[in-house]
Amino acid sequence: FRHHRRFYFLHSALALAVLALGMINNGGNRKFIPVNQKELFNLATSQSSGVAVATGIIIDGDDAQSCHKAYANVHSSSVEDEFSAICCSPSDPPKSTFQSKAKKYKNNLCHPQVPIIGVSTQQLPFARRLTRLTEAWVLPLLPILIRLVYQLVMMMHCFFTQQHQQQQQKNMQREATSVSNNSQASSSSFSFTSTSNSSSALLDEEFASTATHKLIRTTLKRLLFYLLVLNIRGWGLYIGANALEDYVILPLLNGRAVISPLRTDSMSDMDHDLRNDGNDPECWYKGLLKSHHKSAMENNGHSDCYGRPFDFSDHAVLFLAHYLPVFVMEMLLCYSFPFWGASRTEKKELELKGMIWSAVHVILFLYLHLIVLQALCHTAAYFHTPAEMLVGYGVSLILQLPLGYLMCSDKWHWLKKHIGLPSEGEIISDKGD
Repeated sequence: FRHHRRFYFLHSALALAVLALGMINNGGNRKFIPVNQKELFNLATSQSSGVAVATGIIIDGDDAQSCHKAYANVHSSSVEDEFSAICCSPSDPPKSTFQSKAKKYKNNLCHPQVPIIGVSTQQLPFARRLTRLTEAWVLPLLPILIRLVYQLVMMMHCFFTQQHQQQQQKNMQREATSVSNNSQASSSSFSFTSTSNSSSALLDEEFASTATHKLIRTTLKRLLFYLLVLNIRGWGLYIGANALEDYVILPLLNGRAVISPLRTDSMSDMDHDLRNDGNDPECWYKGLLKSHHKSAMENNGHSDCYGRPFDFSDHAVLFLAHYLPVFVMEMLLCYSFPFWGASRTEKKELELKGMIWSAVHVILFLYLHLIVLQALCHTAAYFHTPAEMLVGYGVSLILQLPLGYLMCSDKWHWLKKHIGLPSEGEIISDKGD
């Protein structure tokens, strides 16, 4: 388990460093929500001259087409504050070596790029869809689904091979009984040898089929365990933590009534609390809100600033307690005990099949890590305050710590045996063999 512990330590340190980098890039207490781009453009420019009249709004161009998407900082006290609102152009800005602080901050919000490779998230698969329901429940399970499909294919291969050998054995038996009486003595030895070889091959295939069935059952148990973990994140850490925030924490802080025990969008960080303690600045962006945000405020009888109250980051919990723990756990298992062939601890040259599977898993591992960590940094830089991100990180530890302990310690043997995780004693004995 040494390499497991080392990897979990480096992985956790990297995630925390990315989170800290995002909070530093936040620049203070900024929290942006999407607003109506036409209303913001009308506020930012005079229709007659096209000259900016609100110094806090960052906008390119003098026509409405230059404001494709718009965001407002809910913690800015007025429209004149720096970075009070940002209008995004529909296309990526031209690359320039020297950019002002405002332009760089705006471009990173409107057209985020994945670090290292420098490619826009719009051009990368799944990079802008991590919070969608389908991707959130499929992408973390990709490694074990690949393992399961491979094992099912091998089971079908064993089945058809076994059927072929059984038919071959029956044919040989018929040939042995149909030999003439004159040649019976001379051919009996050959027939017996051929039948013995066929029976031996059939037994080998039956043993391989039985072993494959056991592996599939263990993989299915581990898949159910992962689904349980994902449901704990969804129902416990999301709905449960939000209900705790709504019913206990916020009423204690501001004494206001609770609007709803459940949130309207299970993956959204921007459709949350409407409460206010009355001490915040005037809600200058109320007229810029989108129609469904305005309807939510009117239907619930509140006139407070939308999005301004404290709300821990559900996206931080999604990335750190939903995507990465399950994905990392299965990838470490694939690395330590590959399903495509011999263990990496055996000193033999990798076959072409093993090299291909290893390359596929390494690429998948690095790619998903890259887009998830980029999304985490982007969320911390623009869509939540540092305090909200830290609370979200603390909530994610409810799942991160037990799963890390399960992979890095020699405890919980009953659970490891049930879901197919090896204990340290089993690894040592396997190495000794």
